[in-house]
Amino acid sequence: MSNSATTTTRAHHTNAPQGTEQTHTLIIVVQDRPGAVDRVVGVLRRRRSMLQSLALAPSTQSDVFRITAQVKDAEVVVDHLVAQIRKVIDVLEVANVTSEQAINRELALIQVGTTNSDSNIIVAAVQQFGATVIDVNPEAVTFEVAGDAEKIAQALAAFQTYGIRDVARSGCVAITRAATTK
Repeated sequence: MSNSATTTTRAHHTNAPQGTEQTHTLIIVVQDRPGAVDRVVGVLRRRRSMLQSLALAPSTQSDVFRITAQVKDAEVVVDHLVAQIRKVIDVLEVANVTSEQAINRELALIQVGTTNSDSNIIVAAVQQFGATVIDVNPEAVTFEVAGDAEKIAQALAAFQTYGIRDVARSGCVAITRAATTK
């Protein structure tokens, strides 16, 4: 038996050094047919994607859904993943967009415990994040904040001192930027 260390690699992955992965945003447009979304998610699962976020919603077109998936991996791996998703029969379009090519947003509902004395302080602090208060009662304040992942993280850090009771996050949704003509 050898003393040399062995490494295990995932199928269809590069030998890129650990820590060189990047977050990629995939926008997938899929026909709304039985099992279509399952097949797309199945490709993500079978390819062992390091899935960071998955959001699904109807499109403006009837019988079409839009999936936004964020995966963290090397560029070559994501390119291969995109090629595999394109092979799914109900997929109409797949795009791997960069942060410069797309606008990314997330929604978080945050519930913070309160007392009668700090309720007004919390409501005032919420406004500095551009958040909207959804519910105020003697035990908790619930508000929504929308923005990029960094803004959500900042809001969570700021309200940690008040005692966050619960958080519900939507995951990333993205839309490509409109092309500008000169």
